[in-house]
Amino acid sequence: MIVVDDITALREHKERRLCVLAATGDEELAAEASEVLGLVAHESRSEPRRPSVTVVDDQVSLVLMVLDQARTQHILRVHARDGGVLVIGSDRALATIAADLGVDSDDAWTVLVGLVVIVARRCEEALDEIDDQCQELEAQAIGYASSPQRRTMRRLRAELFRIGETQAAQRNLLSAEEELAQLLSEDDQPLGGTRQPSGEARQRLLARAAAAFGANHSMATRLYAMLGDVLNEQDSVVSERLTLVATIFLPLTLATGFFGMNFQWMLDRLGTMQAFIVFGLAVPSLLTVATLIFIRRLTRSS
Repeated sequence: MIVVDDITALREHKERRLCVLAATGDEELAAEASEVLGLVAHESRSEPRRPSVTVVDDQVSLVLMVLDQARTQHILRVHARDGGVLVIGSDRALATIAADLGVDSDDAWTVLVGLVVIVARRCEEALDEIDDQCQELEAQAIGYASSPQRRTMRRLRAELFRIGETQAAQRNLLSAEEELAQLLSEDDQPLGGTRQPSGEARQRLLARAAAAFGANHSMATRLYAMLGDVLNEQDSVVSERLTLVATIFLPLTLATGFFGMNFQWMLDRLGTMQAFIVFGLAVPSLLTVATLIFIRRLTRSS
């Protein structure tokens, strides 16, 4: 199958089976490719929010979410039937899949499933990058992490949640009970003496793609939970340090409040340097040390 991305190449090879890559704004190429391949490319007015699949007669319309090199999510609209495949997406989305898109098969359904595998593999690569980043953040967060590090962790958690939800939705599209799996399980007649891949072979490829999406979802969930544990530990460290500071100043505040009262007895008797040293310095220090020793013993016993 020949991969084309401009209208000149489309017209030159229109007698063959094609995989056409059309940018979102290139309506002329998408319209002519639909006519050449016998496809009905319905474009909704609003951007889809989740992956979806529609099977009408012998045409499959698939919405996928692909991650580019910057881990930005892009929409891919894929329309396929036995005559060929039309892929509509942004320039960055098409560039992400174009390098790995196989052209060694004339079977449109095999190319379609191969495209799904590419989307799953790209997410796997992005999750590997996030995993390395999470490991580095976890190592740096021993003890107390800075505010920028905690913000980075929260941003990664939000990104992982979005990726995990998308991967789970795309895995569900490929389940054996869905129309897509049932359509791909059917065997095609030989084309021009060329033996086409069997429905069983396409089913195996589809199952591999579903397993890849499932593994991506599991990995995103694991990294999400790991970052959550690190953030919880950081919250505990902050809480413990604030508690320690409050504990240190508790006896000092008590002593300051008590000796700051204008009792006549204290005004008459606590006017010497010795009284200041004993009651202003020694007594608060002893109270602080006694409080710390008490809290340490209480912590150890619990």
